[in-house]
Amino acid sequence: MFLPKRLLATDNYATILIYHRFGDERYPSTSVSLQDFRKQMEYLKKNGYNVIHLRELYKIVSSGKAIPPKTVVITIDDGYRTTMKAFEILKEYRFPFTVFLYMEAVGRYPDFLTKEELEELQKSGLADFGNHLYSHPDLAVLRAKLSPKEYLKVLEKEEELSRKRFKELLGSEPEFFAFPYGSYDRLSVEFFKKKGYKLLLSQDRGSYSGKEDPIPRMAVVGSLSGFRNFVRNLQIEPLPVVSHYPEIGLLEENPVTVRFLLKEPEKYKNCSIYTSENGWVKAKKKGKVVESPFPLKIKRLKTRIGIRCFNRETGRKAEFFFLAINGEKPRRAGQRKD
Repeated sequence: MFLPKRLLATDNYATILIYHRFGDERYPSTSVSLQDFRKQMEYLKKNGYNVIHLRELYKIVSSGKAIPPKTVVITIDDGYRTTMKAFEILKEYRFPFTVFLYMEAVGRYPDFLTKEELEELQKSGLADFGNHLYSHPDLAVLRAKLSPKEYLKVLEKEEELSRKRFKELLGSEPEFFAFPYGSYDRLSVEFFKKKGYKLLLSQDRGSYSGKEDPIPRMAVVGSLSGFRNFVRNLQIEPLPVVSHYPEIGLLEENPVTVRFLLKEPEKYKNCSIYTSENGWVKAKKKGKVVESPFPLKIKRLKTRIGIRCFNRETGRKAEFFFLAINGEKPRRAGQRKD
C-alpha cells in the first residue's frame, strides 16, 4: 500500500509544551483560555498522543532508548494560582505535568500557588515540580552587565535560596530546571549542570530529539495559544544541527552572518534563518552549511536565532533555535566604538 510521505516520518521526538497562565484575561500575552486549553487536551487524547511526565522522558533519554512517537510533555512556568484551573482539566484526562516554581513568590504572593495548593498538586500524583530560581531574574540582563565572576556569584545565591525554599515547601531536592524568561548562556548552562539538575529547559521554539541542550519548548500563550497553531507545532520535527555560529550567549561580532552546520543536509530543502528582530530570511546552502544571505544586525539585548528547513521525505518543517545575547552598550550619536 502506498502511504503519503508525511506518514512515513520517524517521529522519535517529544514536543514539550510551555504554559504560564490559564483563563486570566488580565494578562492575555501569557495566558491561554480555558476553552482552548480543554480543546488542546481533548485533541491529544483523541489522537493518541503519549503524554508523559518530564521525569519519564528523562528516564527514556538517559537510558539511550528512542523517544516513542507522538510523545508530549506538559510544563507550566512560574506557578500562578490559575494553574489550579488547568489542574481541574488535567485531572479529567489524567495527564501528568511539571510546574517550574518562582520560589520567592509561591506560598507568599496572592497571584501564586499557596502552600495548600502545592500540597494538593503534589498528592495528586500528576504534578511534578522544578526550579525556576528564587527572584525570577532575567539572566540575559545580568550576563550583559556583570563580569563572569559577578554573574556566577548571583547564580550561586539564586540557586541556593531557591533550592532551600523548594525543600521547605516540597520536602525534596529539585531535579529539573527551567531558565526564567528562557534566558541562558554557556556559563549558566554549565553552572546548573554542575548543581546536578538532570534536565535544563529553555523557551527556545522546537521539538526535543534527546540531544538539544538546553531543551526547547513550544509556547502556548497569548497569540500562540490558538488551536491551529497548537496542532501545527505538534508536527514540527527537530532539525539535527552539528554546530552553529554565533554560539549561545554573548555575541562576539555584530552584525553577524548566521551559520548552521547540518548533520544530514541532503534530507532538507528550502531553508530559512530567523532572528527575533529581522524575522525569516531565505538562507544560502553551501554543502552542509546553511547561512544567512547577509550579515544580520542585532539591536535587542537578546534575540532568538533559528533555522527552518523542510524534510524532503516527510514534507514537514524541521526547526532548531537558540538564544544570543547582545552585550553591546548603547552609544550616543557620534560616540566612537572602542
